[in-house]
This record gives sequence, structure tokens and C-alpha cells, in this order.
Amino acid sequence: MIKSKSALLGSAASAFAAMALFAGPALAQTTPEAGVGPVEGQIEQASSDGEPASSSTDLVVTGSRLRSPNLESASPITVLSAVELKQTGTTRVEDLVNSLPQVFAGQNAGYSNGSSGTATINLRGLGSERNLVLVNGRRLMPGDPGSSAADINAIPGAIIKRVDVLTGGASSVYGADAVTGVVNFVLDTDFEGLRLDGQYSFYNHNNRAGGEVQRALSARGFGAPDGQVADGGTVDATIAFGTKFDDDRGHITAYAGYRKINAVTQDRRDYSACALGQSTAAQRAAGFGRYNCGGSATSANGTFFTNDATLQVGPGSTFIPGSTPFNFAPTNYFQRPDERYTAGFFASYEVSEAVKPYAEFMFMDDRTVAQIAPSGNFGNTFSINCDNPLLSAQQRAIVCAPTNLLTAPDGSVEAGVAPFNFIDPVSGANYQRGFLQPLRRNVEGGPRRDDLQHTSYRVVAGVRGDISPVWNYDAFFQYGRTNFAETYFNDFSVSRLGRSLDVINGPSGAPICRSAQAGGEDPNCVPYNIFANGGVTAEALNYLQVPGFQRGINGETVINGSVTGQLGEYGIKSPFAADGLGIVLGGEYRRETLDFFSDVTFQTGDLAGQGAPTLPVAGKFDVKEFFAEARLPIVNDGFFHDLTVTGGYRYSSYENSAGGSFNTDTYKIEGEFAPIRDIRFRGGYNRAVRAPTVQDLFAPNRVALNGATDPCAGFVITAADVGCIAQGLTVGQTVAANPAAQYNGLIGGNSNLLPEIADTYTAGVVLQPSFLRGFALSVDYFDIKLTGAIGGIGQDTILDICTTSADPFFCGLINRDQFGSLWRSNNGFVVDTTQNIGGLSTRGIDVNASYTVGLGSAGNVALSFVGTYLDEIKTDPGVSDEYDCAGLYGNICGTPNPKWRHQARASYTSPEGLGVSLRWRYFDSVLLDTTALGGTVTPANRRLPVQNYFDLSFTARIAENYNFRIGANNLLDKEPPLTTSQNCPAGACNGNTWPGVYDALGRYIYAGVTLDF
Repeated sequence: MIKSKSALLGSAASAFAAMALFAGPALAQTTPEAGVGPVEGQIEQASSDGEPASSSTDLVVTGSRLRSPNLESASPITVLSAVELKQTGTTRVEDLVNSLPQVFAGQNAGYSNGSSGTATINLRGLGSERNLVLVNGRRLMPGDPGSSAADINAIPGAIIKRVDVLTGGASSVYGADAVTGVVNFVLDTDFEGLRLDGQYSFYNHNNRAGGEVQRALSARGFGAPDGQVADGGTVDATIAFGTKFDDDRGHITAYAGYRKINAVTQDRRDYSACALGQSTAAQRAAGFGRYNCGGSATSANGTFFTNDATLQVGPGSTFIPGSTPFNFAPTNYFQRPDERYTAGFFASYEVSEAVKPYAEFMFMDDRTVAQIAPSGNFGNTFSINCDNPLLSAQQRAIVCAPTNLLTAPDGSVEAGVAPFNFIDPVSGANYQRGFLQPLRRNVEGGPRRDDLQHTSYRVVAGVRGDISPVWNYDAFFQYGRTNFAETYFNDFSVSRLGRSLDVINGPSGAPICRSAQAGGEDPNCVPYNIFANGGVTAEALNYLQVPGFQRGINGETVINGSVTGQLGEYGIKSPFAADGLGIVLGGEYRRETLDFFSDVTFQTGDLAGQGAPTLPVAGKFDVKEFFAEARLPIVNDGFFHDLTVTGGYRYSSYENSAGGSFNTDTYKIEGEFAPIRDIRFRGGYNRAVRAPTVQDLFAPNRVALNGATDPCAGFVITAADVGCIAQGLTVGQTVAANPAAQYNGLIGGNSNLLPEIADTYTAGVVLQPSFLRGFALSVDYFDIKLTGAIGGIGQDTILDICTTSADPFFCGLINRDQFGSLWRSNNGFVVDTTQNIGGLSTRGIDVNASYTVGLGSAGNVALSFVGTYLDEIKTDPGVSDEYDCAGLYGNICGTPNPKWRHQARASYTSPEGLGVSLRWRYFDSVLLDTTALGGTVTPANRRLPVQNYFDLSFTARIAENYNFRIGANNLLDKEPPLTTSQNCPAGACNGNTWPGVYDALGRYIYAGVTLDF
């Protein structure tokens, strides 16, 4: 329950007053103590000149606006240095951050179907919109109209100084989004000189002949890639310039970058060249292995449903029984092509100690294409006229058999509701139609291509300075904007499909569209002959294929001001501490806006491969905030080494364009206790409140692909199937399953949403033994509990619970169409709109260690380790039992959630500037969620095995100007773990695996150079 503003203000005031009874000067010291090793959790190695890559001095800790060395922070933080960026050959910043065990995959380059074209961060696995991304301590604006999450494509990797990753609540410090933590990209704004950085990288994989996937491909007659392949080439180049001016009173750093990533299609890897299905017992007995190659019923020669048969086109314009699934995988992108331009500058000037203006500007233009299998008639039409000259006599006899004729007079069959006899609007003639629902792939027109472009601008203008020896201030204005442009190519128009299949003999005796006859509604219509192999013409494709256009603008305005005081100068300090009370007081105004536009094809749902209409949406919210933070050292180097407490509070008042308003309070209390220099205990409690975003509130409701299962499909319903009967199905009925494992849901926003509330607890210990100089170890426990979570229950969860329990609430969310299906028409769907569900929670333990050893004239060795044990990650739907996804993956739990993940690195650097580094990445095995929750165990998909990856890099520094690097990630070219399409929800799961989690493309090889002048 959210406390009242007056109650929280009173509590905060009392806490600050109690702290003020103690005394001491200044804040925590910003220089390292003797014997302190590298910063906690840093994935850092010695640089090529033999010095540490970075130090723990003068860090602005993410999680506090008060300055503190990282190993003395009350909040557990992992720091990634610029050296790590080079040692991994990373050109996509999300790949570096996603390698941390605290981070789960968000939108990434491995998405194709369902891609937004952005790159996002998902801390702790609770969603990309529950963490906050900062640049130099200030917000990075939302990156796409579909989400409030920042697009980290905007981050120029070549000038990253370090990345601070705080995985715990920080809402009281930085704002509502920081429920699961903060990622702060600290850029090198003090750089001086001229730097040129360039790198080329590519993927290499050996497709091994004779494997079980290749056997499955061969059994279906699909081409199986074999031998060595090299692809996915990437060029990344950046130029940076920095200089001081006006007698060192001013400084400017400017940069410009270009990155081009080439596409990789799924036919380039044997394990992704088809959609894998579960082999039958007979197939396994015949030597198939675990898999067969599945596909889509929307096939190359068509799948045609009549009232009592499933047919396909055979030789000589005939219908023959059955269906040949279409292999939709080969043309799908495994890695999307991407072209990005970045540019910007950071400037500062010292007018006086009290007036130091600064400015930042960042620009990004990123264009990518998400490519998936060809469009077609996905069952969008339901009947055919019996006088259609495209039908052969054999086909007409089947379609227009008395048992298949449509007789209802209301004409509503065109919307998929009821059959009818068609009355020609021109001639008034009445003619018969037969029920025929085609699923026919547009193999002649090529794959669908979703061209996605994001252009963003971020401007910061501020001034900071020292008011007195006690007080300093910082005030800034920030504006960010993302322009989104989407053009969808090669999809079919549903309305044109209907007209192009309604064909008659024209005056010359040649087939024409009924709508193209004299006085018809569409003289440009061209017949679409799908009833004979080779019957589709280029003219028909030019008529049917239409582009779709969507545009959007995200805007963010921030006005922020704060003052920081070191009240020890006034004698406000503990008698047992040399340092005094430090406080921060500030206020912020923020406005988030969204304007999203779609053309008539999207608005009317006329694109065959897009589901229901995508409607325009606009909305905004404003928030006014007051925040305060205080840090009080109680003991410094007294009867024990250190005891410090920190408190924070933020009051927020929201108003949105739908007329909604609410107030929230967030707060924290943290403490650090070091009985001796060598050991420090720390812990904290954070109350975080995340307000619904513009997208949460205003996204239009629509039917779209949302699920991957239908537990009531593929068998004859019996009286024992009470859950299926509760969904409206009948005994004896058989519902066709979608071979592509894609099902409709009703999704969208909800203007009645309330804020979600989270309680975050952390507790840990930091060891820096004085007898082992250069060593640091931290172990931290985290526990996040979120109630009133904003999100959908999950379509597959709804279906699973209804089918197993016949629960009336869940079964009431399932709407089956006239065929009993959830995919054959848009009338079949599961309601899964955004709401405040019961809650989410996660807990576990982080382990961070680092050790640097100097070898004198022989150089030095650096070791580091970051690992996370995930004890639980639970979802509480609010109306049924909660379920725990730790150690699971699948349609309910989504992305794999290993119980244990770690990465460890060992590096050696010689005095001559030569370096070698080996990294080990480990992922625990994960179990299929339906297996763990009582489902059927199958040999193909029960468990994804343990994954170990080894990465090797070499560096060389020549003189002071040249730094070379070369390396290979996934050195041993280990294939990713595979799952079947039934347990591989589109989007995050692509190519039968999870590219955002595992190394999906094989060995990654890179070579680069940095030139400094």
C-alpha cells in the first residue's frame, strides 16, 4: 500500500533530524586506502602498459548521488571497464552488458519476428521497463514507441569509460523506473587528443555432417548446410577528438562513429535451417534422433480447408488429400543487418568556481531490417465462387459439393462468421459459393521485410558549481527525442486477396476479377491463381503486395536541480567520526510523450501477416518530484573502522493525458559496517514504486500473435477434457493445431492501471584482506518483491491453467472462433491485455571477486569473477498459484533462467605491452517449464544442457600510439542448446535457440586497432 505524502515526509524528516544529532566533516573519502584492490565486481584487467585498467578513485556511485568509492558502497555494484569492451571485441554494447549474470536478454540483434529494432537491458529478468539506463548519471530517453525502455544502440562504445551496473532498487535516487536497478554508462568526457578506432569482426561455424538435425533436414528433402561458413561481417569505426581551451578553463570532446552489420539467415546453420519439431517414436526407431523438421500449414502449394477435408494442390490443377508443411526458417534472419551512425560532443567551461556550465549532445541514426518468411493468404478468406474459371472441374466438384455449399443469406462469411449465397452488387445475380479457407504462402514474392529506423537526439545543458566550501549545486535541462519509421514490405492486402480470388470469365473469355468488370469497384484487380502449380503471375503479385507504414515519436523533457552539502563543516557529525553528514536535496520535472501513427493498411488490419488493426495512439504524462538523500558516518577509525548509514526519499506527483493522477513515495535506508579495514558488511532496504508508462496506459487493444501453444488442439475432445470443454469446445470435436506454433491474443494498454510497488532487500559482505594486496571479494544477497505488477498474465499461462483446472476466470479469457481455433481467424484469441496482476519476485546471491598480482619485471596477472545464483524468480498471476521459473525456460517462463551463471577472466600483461586474456562463461542447465509444472516429458526438449564458452584475446601496445587487439569468442565453436518450435516463442527464441542468451552463430572472430595522437 502506498503511504501518504505527509506520513512519508514526516518519517524522512525524523530520520534526517536523528542523523543530524551526530557530527563530522565531508563525505566519504574518495581516495583508495592502502591495500584496496580493484573496484568491486569489476571485469577489469591490467592495461598493456602494466598499470591497472582503471582505479576505484573518485567514482560517482550509481545508487547514490553522494560520492563514494565503489568498494565502500552500501549497494552492490558491478563495474565493467573500457578494457573489457576491447577484450571481448564488442561492437554491440548490449552484448557486453548481457554477458553479466545479473542481466537477462532484452531486445537484441537476434530478434527477427517481433523485433522492435532496438537493444534493451533487462536486469534480474523482471523486464526491460523496470530498470533505468543513464548516461553520465542522467536518463537516456525511451527508444521506441512500443516501450519505455532505452535503446542502448545510442551509446558510443568506443568512448565508454566504464559501465556501472547496480542491481537493486534505486527509485528513491533516480526515479520510478529503477525498480530492479540502474545501468550507468560513463563516457570519457575528459579525453584529450585524437583517437581513431576501427574493428572488423565476423562469425565462423563448422556445420558438422551427420548430426541429428542434418538427418531431420535430409528426411524432409531440405537442403542441409555443411562444412565451414563465415558470415555476419561487421565494420565498426569511431573517431574521437578532445582538447582543452582558454587556458584550460574549457574542455570539449567530440566523436563520430559508423557501424555496419551484415545479415545472417537461418539457412546458414544446420541447427536453424528448419523449425525443429519432436520426432515420433517410429521416427526415432528409424534413426531420426530427437528431432524432425516441422513447418507452417501456410505452404508453398497451399493448404485448403473445406467443411470435412484438408487438401493441397496436386498435379494438373487438382486437389489431393493432406498438407505439406512449409519450411519457413531458411529466409528468417538469425542476425539482422544493421547500419548505425552516431555523433556527439561533451563540453564544459569554468567561468568561476561557482559557475561551470556544461553541455552534451548525442545523435544516433540506426536502421535495421527484420526479415521473416513470405506472406500469403493465412486463412484470411473463407469461400470461393462456384463459377470461378480458375477452378478445374475436379476442384469445383469438391468445393461446390452440396455438403460444402454456403447458404446463409446475410453475406457475413467474408468476415468469417456465417456462410451465404453471394449476390453480385453489379448484376444482381445470385450464385453459389463453397466454403474454402486457403493457407497459401507467397513463395513467388519473397520474404517479408520490416524496415525499422530509429533516429534519436539527446541534448543536455546545465551548470554546476561550488556555492561555498560546504555547498555545491547542479542544475540541468535535458531533452531527448526518438523518431521511429517503419516500412513493412511484401505483405498481402486482405481486401485485395478477397477480390483477386473472386474471379469470373471476362468479355473476352479470359478470367478477370469480378471487381474489375465494367462498373466494378476495383478495375486494377488481377486474378490470383493458387489452384494450379505455377499459376501465380507477376501482375497478381504487384496487385496483392502492399507496403505498410508506421511512424512514431517519443519525447522526454527533464528539468532537474539539486544541492549537495557537506555539513561536517558546520560541526554536524558524529563524535566518533571525522567525516560529517552529507545531504542532497533536489527537485525534478519530467514529461514523457508518445505520438504513434499508422497508415490505413495497418489501421484496418488489411495486412495479411499482421493480425488485427494497429491503431494510432497518443498520450503523455507529467511528473513533479522532490528527492533527498543523506549519508552519515557514525564511526571512522575509532573503536572499529567504519559505520555509516544512508537514507533517501522521493515524492512524485503524476498526471496523464487520460485524466489520471496519483502520488507515490519511494525511500531507502542502507548501512555499512566495517569492524576492521579488511571486512565490510552492508545491507539496505529500498521501496520502489513504478508508475505505468505511456505505452502501458495508451497502447491500443488489438489481436496479434501472442502465444505458442494450444493444449486443446490436435486430438479428439472427450468428456474427460473438462478444461477444453470449458473453453466452448465439444465432445468429438478436433481442433487443428498451428504447425507454426503461433496463436492469437488480444493485447494492449489499460488507462486504469495503478503503480506497481516493489520492496528490495540487499545484504552482503566485502573482503579486502590487507595481507593479500590487490584482492577483493564481495558476496551479496538480493530479494525483490513486486506487487500489482503491470503486464499481461501470459497467454500460454492462461491456456495451461484453464485446460488443467477449468478455472472459470481463465477460461473466460479464451475466445475460440467458429473452427474452435485460436489461429485460423482473428475471431479466435485469448484476452491478455495489460493489467495489475498479482506480482513478481526474485532473489539470489551475487559473487564478485578480483585479484591483481604484480610480477615485477615479468609483468602482471589479473583475475576476476562474477557469478549469480538465482534462487527464485516467481510470477503470481493474482488469481491462481504462483509459479517459480528459476532453472526453467519455455512458453510460460520465456527466456532461460539458469540457476547459476558466471564469467571468469584471467589475463597476463608483459612489460613490453603484450597481453593475453582468457574468459570462461558458464550457464547452468534449464528445464522445460511445462515439464517442471507437470507436463509431458519428451526427449527433444526436456532440458537445455549446461553451456561453457571460452573466449581468447590478444593485445599489443606499440609505442604510445598503437593498440592492437585480436580475439575469438566461443573459441571452440560450441553449438547453442536447441529446443522445438512448440517451446520456442517467436521473438526472443529464434532459430530454435535463444540468441540473446547463448552464442547462436558459432565462433566470433575480431581484429581491431586504436590509434592515439
